[in-house]
Amino acid sequence: MSDSNRKEVKLPPLHEIFSFSARFNIMLILFVHKKIVFTKLQKLLNLTSGNLSHHLSNLSENGFITTNKMLLSERPTSIIHITEKGKESFALYLTQFKDILDDIEL
Repeated sequence: MSDSNRKEVKLPPLHEIFSFSARFNIMLILFVHKKIVFTKLQKLLNLTSGNLSHHLSNLSENGFITTNKMLLSERPTSIIHITEKGKESFALYLTQFKDILDDIEL
């Protein structure tokens, strides 16, 4: 197929927050599981605690997640939750990608 016969692929509007792979993966995990312990998320993503904290701060500042700190077995534990705004925004982002994939002829 020549270049002139190819369909133009339109990318979904970039949501700056989700454009980082770490933040996309955080949101994907939370979208599926609703909540996760900080240390488990850190191991899944293979990130340093500082790097993960930075990404979580950005997501929290935009209202996509909340973090609850509590004592679990006498140890401080942070549990990250996806918010309703986070669910809705990420679902829209995923739908935009799905629409693109549906338009591609394999």
